[in-house]
Amino acid sequence: MKKAFIISYKVIVHLLAAAALFLMFTALAVKMKWTHDAGDVDINNRYFDKVSTKSDKDLDSSQQQALRVRIYQKIGVLSDKYPKNAEIILSAYLKTSDVKIADRMLDAVRIFLKKDKSVQTAFKKIDNSYSKQSTSLYPWAHSQAWKDFCTSVSRDKAAIDSVSRITGVESRLLVMCLVGEQVRMFNSGREKFKQYVMPFNRLMMPTNRGYGVTGILQHTALRIESNVFNRNSDFYAGDYFQNCINVNDSFPDVVDASIESHKLKTIQRLIKGGDHYYSYLYTAFLIRQYQAHWEKAGFTLAFRPEIIATLYNLGFHKSKPSKHPKVGGSNFNVAEREYTFGGLCYEFYYSGELMDLFPLTSEPIMPVEKLIVLNPELIKRKQEELKAAAKLEE
Repeated sequence: MKKAFIISYKVIVHLLAAAALFLMFTALAVKMKWTHDAGDVDINNRYFDKVSTKSDKDLDSSQQQALRVRIYQKIGVLSDKYPKNAEIILSAYLKTSDVKIADRMLDAVRIFLKKDKSVQTAFKKIDNSYSKQSTSLYPWAHSQAWKDFCTSVSRDKAAIDSVSRITGVESRLLVMCLVGEQVRMFNSGREKFKQYVMPFNRLMMPTNRGYGVTGILQHTALRIESNVFNRNSDFYAGDYFQNCINVNDSFPDVVDASIESHKLKTIQRLIKGGDHYYSYLYTAFLIRQYQAHWEKAGFTLAFRPEIIATLYNLGFHKSKPSKHPKVGGSNFNVAEREYTFGGLCYEFYYSGELMDLFPLTSEPIMPVEKLIVLNPELIKRKQEELKAAAKLEE
């Protein structure tokens, strides 16, 4: 027992001594920095430095646009092999709207894929070239005239949106008809456009084709009004739309005394300047009336902007509901390319131009039932007007 105790004691003493020695050595190693990793400069250090320098630069609007184009091109390249990463970068850009963030994310991807020659070559080509896609692929959107048009129509946004709200016709559909008339005008009537529109950034009043900025013909305008109230018309869209117009509105100050037709209140409304509210209202009525005509035959024009534009251009007599309607209308040339009215309007509608002001929606022509619920104040106001008129007659 005594021998076992001595042995155990010595073992414990030696273990404690070893532990003390280990702790002393560890403390000394920390103090002398023997435990520090030697470390090294990252192999991509120069790349990191280059990227950070690029990211620090402030970009003007044209540089941001150019960078935005390159980002989309690179995401397109990346999506071919690494669609998940492409989707993440695109999502980040769409969420932040910051081109620099997306660019940095693409730079990080580029480091990881430095051995992927196809991606590196494609990225380098994009960076070293001026992209042809920095401008719209649509020829009508390249000119200064188009930029002036965009400035002008943006001033009418409140009127367009107001008409859209009460009639249920998507704002973009209304602008589409305006684009057809105005683009045709500032291309075929080039000199007049330069003389009167471009210096003042106004929309043209194409009186040689029709009235108002959307070019509605006199007989078309009168028929539109008739269809609003005539329940027996094939183009009658419903009682609701009678609440959207005050037929007594008159603007005699805009009458041209040399033209007899201008004495009509209808024409006065259409040629009134300012926000062109009535031009858009009559355009919306026309679209609703074509939709009503086609719905009665079992069809819809809700997702056929090219057919709406064709009918808008050709008139009521060409409205023949069909499963396979023809797209067309008047012909004109834009930037050495031949267009039909319907074809040009279709291009604009899906082009993305002016999308921030007049977006595409999932319901281009809202059902009348929804309009009644959304705009009760119209019906109430109309009822008050009728009561007031009845009292005057008494």
